[in-house]
Amino acid sequence: MKREIPILLLIALCFGTFAQAPDSLREKPQLLPYWTLWVPGATYFYQGRIIQGSVFSALELGGIYTGIKYDKNLRGNSSSPYYNYPLLMGLQAFQTEKLTMFSNQLEVFKYNYPDFRYDCLSEKDLYLAPFKIKNIMTPITGGMVLLAGVFLGIEKFNETKRFTDIERMYFLNRYISRDQGLAVFGTVSLAAAWSAGIGEEYVFRNWMMPLLDYKYGQKKGLIISSAIFGGVHFTNVLFAEKPDYKAALLQVGEAAIAGYFLGRDVQKRGYNIGPAVAAHMWYDFTLMLGSFLINPQNNFLGVNLKFRI
Repeated sequence: MKREIPILLLIALCFGTFAQAPDSLREKPQLLPYWTLWVPGATYFYQGRIIQGSVFSALELGGIYTGIKYDKNLRGNSSSPYYNYPLLMGLQAFQTEKLTMFSNQLEVFKYNYPDFRYDCLSEKDLYLAPFKIKNIMTPITGGMVLLAGVFLGIEKFNETKRFTDIERMYFLNRYISRDQGLAVFGTVSLAAAWSAGIGEEYVFRNWMMPLLDYKYGQKKGLIISSAIFGGVHFTNVLFAEKPDYKAALLQVGEAAIAGYFLGRDVQKRGYNIGPAVAAHMWYDFTLMLGSFLINPQNNFLGVNLKFRI
């Protein structure tokens, strides 16, 4: 469930007209202008939320600048399509900020169609959702983490070097110690998993699916949103120099199935997305950090490692 930020923004534009109310009914809350979707920090700046806008724009621009600056170094020391993790962090921050626009569209739709159902949780509750015990101690979260563990168990058979054999890890333009590398890798994994969990679940299970449910019914809404969620993952081939289309199609199928179960859980809970957010985040985090610990030569970010002889 990885890295489809530009596609999510296009989805926002395509579905935006559906989320709007008829002109004759349009009253406050007003829709944010679409230009704010493309400018770092703009969704907050436009609302007069200067602090939030400044923090997010700094994270977005800082990650993008660092990624561009060190792109050549990172590319030359990685075998993964996600080699440029500073750029990844910048784009993830960009995606997280733009959830404000999705929330705004839902508020407008709900204002004009009171029987519309979705999870109107606050930003604070959304950001903290993956860490709340009530969301973690659920069958959907336990099942997703268990599934990640199974994948890592399979990956263990491909291990050629152990984590304890690591001597140094490449970071931006130099090598750092194994312990420092673990801290960096763990932080990046946690941040990426958190952003993907809250971002993708909010967009697909709290924005797209409820809108489709409202128009077509829960069964069709669940199937359509799950299929789109899976299809979006095919864009991962754009990040690879030598795309593996067979693996990409397999990932599409896996994501669509996962999306179905996550969406069904949200529907059964009356559109409470908390457990789905937690399940998504801890699944991704387990896979990302686990790849570094279980089979470091095939780690998720593809960072270059030097091993003891």
